Amino acid sequence: MASSSVWLLCLLALFFGHGFVEIEASPANQPYRTAFHFQPPKNWMNGPMVHKGIYHLFYQWNPKGAVWGNIVWAHSTSKDLINWIPHDPAIYPSIPSDINGCWSGSATILPGGKPVILYTGINEQGQQVQNLAIPKNLSDPFLREWIKSPKDNPVMAPNSVNEINSSSFRDPTTAWRGRDGKWSVIVGSKLNREGKAILYRSKNFTTWTEAKQPLHSAADTGMWECPDFYPVAIDSTNGVETSMIGHGIKYVLKASLDDTKHEFYTIGMYDHDKDIYKPDEGSVEGDLGLRYDYGKFYASKTFFDSEKNRRVLWGWINESTNATIDIMKGWSGVQADVEIEFEISNLDKVDTLDASLITNPQELCSQNGASVRGAFGPFGLLVFASKSLEEYTAVYFRIFKHDKKIVVLMCNDLSRSSLYLDYDKASFGAFVDIAPIRDKLPLRTLIDHSIVESFGGGGKACITSRVYPTLTLTEGAHTYAFNNGTESGKGVESDHEMMTWYQKRSHHYRNGTIRPCGSGHGSTKWSCHRPMVYKGIYHLFYQYNPKGADWGNIVWAHSTSPDLINWTPHPPAIYPSQTAGDINGCWSGSATILPGGLPAILYTGIDPQNRQVQNLAVPKTPSDPLLIEWVKLPKNPLMASTLENKINSSSFRDPTTAWKGPDGLWRVIIGSKIHRRGLAILYKSKDFVNWILSEQPLHFAEGTGMWECPDFFPVSNRGGLDTSAVGTGIKHVLKLSLDDTKHDYYTIGTYDVVKDIYVPDEGSVDNDTGLRYDYGKFYASKTFYDSDKKRRILWGWINESLPQPEYVKQGWSGLQAIPRSIWVDKSGKQLMQWPISEIETLRENQVNLPNKVLNGGSVFEIAPVTAAQADVEISFEGLEFDKAEVMDPSWTNPQLLCSRKDASVKGGLGPFGLQVLASKDLKEYTAVFFRIFKGQNKKYVVLMCSDQSRSSLNGKPDKTTYGAFVEVDPVLEKLSLRSLIDHSIVESFGGEGKVCITARVYPTLAVGQKAHLYAFNHGSGSVKISRLNAWSMKKAKIN
Repeated sequence: MASSSVWLLCLLALFFGHGFVEIEASPANQPYRTAFHFQPPKNWMNGPMVHKGIYHLFYQWNPKGAVWGNIVWAHSTSKDLINWIPHDPAIYPSIPSDINGCWSGSATILPGGKPVILYTGINEQGQQVQNLAIPKNLSDPFLREWIKSPKDNPVMAPNSVNEINSSSFRDPTTAWRGRDGKWSVIVGSKLNREGKAILYRSKNFTTWTEAKQPLHSAADTGMWECPDFYPVAIDSTNGVETSMIGHGIKYVLKASLDDTKHEFYTIGMYDHDKDIYKPDEGSVEGDLGLRYDYGKFYASKTFFDSEKNRRVLWGWINESTNATIDIMKGWSGVQADVEIEFEISNLDKVDTLDASLITNPQELCSQNGASVRGAFGPFGLLVFASKSLEEYTAVYFRIFKHDKKIVVLMCNDLSRSSLYLDYDKASFGAFVDIAPIRDKLPLRTLIDHSIVESFGGGGKACITSRVYPTLTLTEGAHTYAFNNGTESGKGVESDHEMMTWYQKRSHHYRNGTIRPCGSGHGSTKWSCHRPMVYKGIYHLFYQYNPKGADWGNIVWAHSTSPDLINWTPHPPAIYPSQTAGDINGCWSGSATILPGGLPAILYTGIDPQNRQVQNLAVPKTPSDPLLIEWVKLPKNPLMASTLENKINSSSFRDPTTAWKGPDGLWRVIIGSKIHRRGLAILYKSKDFVNWILSEQPLHFAEGTGMWECPDFFPVSNRGGLDTSAVGTGIKHVLKLSLDDTKHDYYTIGTYDVVKDIYVPDEGSVDNDTGLRYDYGKFYASKTFYDSDKKRRILWGWINESLPQPEYVKQGWSGLQAIPRSIWVDKSGKQLMQWPISEIETLRENQVNLPNKVLNGGSVFEIAPVTAAQADVEISFEGLEFDKAEVMDPSWTNPQLLCSRKDASVKGGLGPFGLQVLASKDLKEYTAVFFRIFKGQNKKYVVLMCSDQSRSSLNGKPDKTTYGAFVEVDPVLEKLSLRSLIDHSIVESFGGEGKVCITARVYPTLAVGQKAHLYAFNHGSGSVKISRLNAWSMKKAKIN
């Protein structure tokens, strides 16, 4: 497919009569399938809406072939109306009133933001009837599941009383609400040759009554398909909500004529009291009326975009080929969008218009094609042109004089568009209501493989065509500006941008009793991760064993998300296929966004000799926002051990995200070791392909063993920084995953960009007693810079607490922790972490409890919440510090201290905190708590623990207790704790994110609805809960 961002800029000088100027064009890899128009991955297509900031397109689709039949409502979503994520069909034949087909319809947003769909179904008798569908789960931003009530449907149907034509009763439009509070909707129909917009009204959107008369009708127009009725503002370009009434508003009625497969619209007034629409005087109804588009454009639909206060029009571009060719291609029809602008001006001479053609611009264009010379015109663009101009599609203007007035004709000439004979090459035309002597004459054209969409006069006339050139497939497509008239014109600046729609992939979801519902994880089995954001879509690549829940057979699995919460899986992005680079395995690595926005992945492969080597993969189609397919460089491997560099080929893995230095060279580090010395080996490159080993590592530390999954990035206390950022006030973090201990550690320090070395700050501990992101089950973590929200996000892998035979039996192993925002605290000595704000979209049913005193030995339940799936925040103050135990100077190991003083051991000031995933009788619970000790120099020491010792009656899981000291002063600050609970996962954040502890537990009693959540204090001193908020958490859509 074409490049995702091909910018075309040219400044055209004066071009004279019979002259051409070529505009550079990008050749197409897939000749006819479009790159930046919405279309299904294959087969047929044909109402849009926006809900909670996400655009939804529902379209008619035949999953069995590119011909009419087997129609379902396919469904895709987008954040920007350009890049689309496909989902499973929203509506398909399943009830008596649509068992023979689900045809077109429209969406309406009800008060309170609830979307509903009215659509035409074909019932058991073959009649066209109208049905209602609603979302199954309003909390799902993608609205992936819809339900229909067989009891209520159909809501509108022909009968012996209303005498509606049961074979011509379809396509309900978006409903609107009148002054009386009742809903109104129109449905297309006909009676003999009279086209109709049948009107129905309802109080509750379920029970509909036909009005005594249609909203409007017009004689001799035939069946009105896909009617559309909406208000427009007279003095504003802003959109108007469909139910809006008031001064300064007119109404548009559009009908798609089944007889001609053209559309027409009129502008007029809507009498709200009589419920009738009257076109303005002079309006032409029928095939000679005004059109949205004078080319291949049908079955269009508008919707009000409440996010951007605009009305958006979408139309279906039907085919130029015959049905046989449609089937061979496997798809038929696309949706329209625009991206190019071309402007021509300074007009002075014109021809006289043949008066007999003043009402038929299409015939005028057919008789005066691009090859017919005139005085002023034809001038415009030749697109999809072969170098020899044996093939081209011409979009152009001609200027005529008629009755002492200047007339501007816009044409789209397809007569030479292809050497193929067996497809429609009709020329299209329209008059443009513009005064070229006073105004410039703009032409905007979008070119997309087989689509040409042109907009004349700033959008006053639009013409869309579908073409299938042959020569441009082999010699490349060219775009020319031309003037075939005898007079000259002046060209000015022109530009365009091309974007690509992706191919649809299937997806599925899995459930489990203790399987987490809100944490990201692989579909099954193994997991380790490499995240990034690209074109507004988040990507997670993770190590995955498709054959089992243990290590082996590793590929790079791939999922995408618009919000880091709900995920759609795709086929593996990288799998063993390259003999020299990865035939024995594709291990971990990282993604880097190169200049121009191209993502690239460096990853570790296992070569035929079982050596660890580094490879490069890039997207096959960068214009695909989902990056479904990846290709590997034939030159792989790019980095490998040799006799000269003496790299340990069995300990050389996990390249990190690369960064660019002030000298323009790329740098990347790879984890390694020499004996017990851990290394971050440094490579440099000019072009990201040819890499040279640096003379010294970025950093090393004795006695630390193998450094897996290194990560190196800049930080500040003002938000996230791009990985290549350097400068004043910027510190750097080096994180290591120690293979010996299976824990992550980090230091904060200074990066010398001249010497290419990293020096930890004084006091930073460079071994397994140093700072950690997380003091529990958290390994092989990776950060990425979220350029969309200017933040750095941390993702870590929660490994298993079950022994291998148990997790192999359950069929899944390991998962991702909740993504966390990460920044350096004000002291500059440690990092802060907090769950990303998007997780809060899953919250519901809040429980609030301020100012409660917990006396020593007390426990109280936090209810009602779904305790197995919850988010709880609690703050403590009013501590009785005189009850604090004295800190023994030998207590330097917080994990050991938590193990000795677990939640059952009473103390002075603590333990106090939360008992989560607890059974009602407290035979099972996981305790997350604080203890406060009196240290030296009259300072208090805060210990945070996550005690799994009583988490399960099952003896098989690991029940290690974890702990860390929290750098807070409890005298001056409230002591805060937040726990995210997800069935078998407990992620806890103490001191506003200064300490994080993650636990993996497998309770037997505290499962599902039998789980409870308690606040407790087992110390002798009382504590005050100054704030407590708890939420039940909805289920995210994950795999």
